[in-house]
Amino acid sequence: MNIAFSMLSESGSAIDRLQGLGSAKDQLSDPDYWGSVGILTITGILVVFLILAILIFFFWLMGTIFKAIDKSKVEKKSASIEAEKAKLAAEPVEQAAPVEEEEDVDDDEEIVAVISAAIAAYAEAEGTAYTIKSISKHKNAHARSAWSMAGLSDNMRQF
Repeated sequence: MNIAFSMLSESGSAIDRLQGLGSAKDQLSDPDYWGSVGILTITGILVVFLILAILIFFFWLMGTIFKAIDKSKVEKKSASIEAEKAKLAAEPVEQAAPVEEEEDVDDDEEIVAVISAAIAAYAEAEGTAYTIKSISKHKNAHARSAWSMAGLSDNMRQF
């Protein structure tokens, strides 16, 4: 490290001496010109690599800090999950009576009537007859929103 500081002090005096010479011809004819250029070059390279080493150390340190923080979060989460499992295991389990879902017959009849009317209107416009055998909900009935379906139909209209 002492060498780097001595080179820095020498490079400062070399720069002053070279600037005092004036023209480039005088600088090139100076017997210590190439030595001064070498000192300046080595000083620049040392400064760049020293800063690079500092940056590498800084990023390594930040990585280890964040890994430790993440590890502690995971440990806290797993500890809370284990505590919750133990708490649930300690509580007695009560058997709940099965709940019967009451189907609203009026709504079902209304839906069947609307679907039947829509099919009848379609059949009348086409001039054919249809028979409704069953009506059931589709398992992915609400997979897409109305806006999403409108966008799809708009984009697919050309096909």
